[in-house]
Amino acid sequence: MSHAILLEDIRTELEQLDDAALQSIRQIIDRAKRPRFRAPEIGRRPTVPLIDLEEPLPFVGENLTPKEHERLSLKERGMLKMRLKERNQQWLQENFAARRAAWLVVIDGKIIASGRSLRNQPMQPQILKICRRTGKFPFVFINDDFLAIEENASTWHTTTTPKDFYPTVPITFSSDSGAVQIVGDFDTGSAHIFANYDFLIAQNVIQPQAGDDTGVSRHLSRSFLYVTKFLRFTLSAKSDLPRAAEAKVYCVLDWHASPFVNINPNRTALIGRDMMLELKPRVLLDFDKRQTEIVTAKKTAPARKKTVSKKKNTGTILPKERS
Repeated sequence: MSHAILLEDIRTELEQLDDAALQSIRQIIDRAKRPRFRAPEIGRRPTVPLIDLEEPLPFVGENLTPKEHERLSLKERGMLKMRLKERNQQWLQENFAARRAAWLVVIDGKIIASGRSLRNQPMQPQILKICRRTGKFPFVFINDDFLAIEENASTWHTTTTPKDFYPTVPITFSSDSGAVQIVGDFDTGSAHIFANYDFLIAQNVIQPQAGDDTGVSRHLSRSFLYVTKFLRFTLSAKSDLPRAAEAKVYCVLDWHASPFVNINPNRTALIGRDMMLELKPRVLLDFDKRQTEIVTAKKTAPARKKTVSKKKNTGTILPKERS
C-alpha cells in the first residue's frame, strides 16, 4: 500500500472518531516525540531512566566571513567567542578530552585541526590561510587548562597584601615596529607571558592586524580577553651579552580591569616559565634586598694539556710524540 493511500485511509478513520478518541491519539503522538529513554537493566533495582547519549552533541554557532569578522572590534570578537564557549562548554570539554588537545579549530561545527601544545597553536598567518581556503573565519578555542596560572603572592613588587612583595624580572619586548623595557612580575607558576595589550600598542611594539583572533580564558575565576602575538624578548645579565629569544605573548585586553591586577594593581606583565626555559639563565633571588639578578652560567676553564718534560736519560723511556 502506498503512503498516499495509507494517509487517506487514516483521514477517513479520524473523521469518524469523537473528541475523546482524538485527544487520546494526540497524547500518544506527543509521547512519541519525546526523547527516548533507556529501560533499566534486568536484575537491577529500577532507577531514574537515563537519556540516550549515543547521538553526539552538535556545535552551536556559525562562522563569520572574513569581512564580517573584520568589521567587529577586538572586544566584540571576544564577546562572541565568550558566548560560543558558554553555549558549547560540554562540547568543547568532550573534544578537548578526546583529543588531549590544547587547541581546536572549528569551521561549520566541525573540528578541522587540533594540537596538543600551545607551541603550535594557529597564529595570524595560519588563520588567514584558513580564511582563504574556506571563506570563513575559523573559531580557535584554547583549552583553559593549558593557560592555567598557579599564581601566589610572594616578594619584590608590593601587592595588595601588607608587607608582601612579588618577584620581578627586567625584560625588553621588541618587534620590527618598536621596543619597550619593563620590569614584569616573575611567576614560575605560569607557563606563559601575559602583558597589557593597550600598553604594547601605545609603545608601538604590536600593531592590530586583520587576522587577529581574540581569545577567551579565565584567571582567578574571572574571564579575560587576549590577542596572541609573537615578540622578541631580551634579558640582560651583569657579566654577559644580552640573552634574546622569541615567544608568544598573550596580550590581555582591558588589562586594568582584568584579574591580572588583583594582586598587584601596578603590574604591566606577568613573566612565566616559557622565557626562562628558552634562555636558560641563572636567576638569583635576593630576599633580603628584594632584588632579582640575572647571572651567567658558570664557565669551566679549558682543560690544560699534559706536557712531558725532557729529562736526562735515567733509564725511563718517554712516550714518542705523535706526528
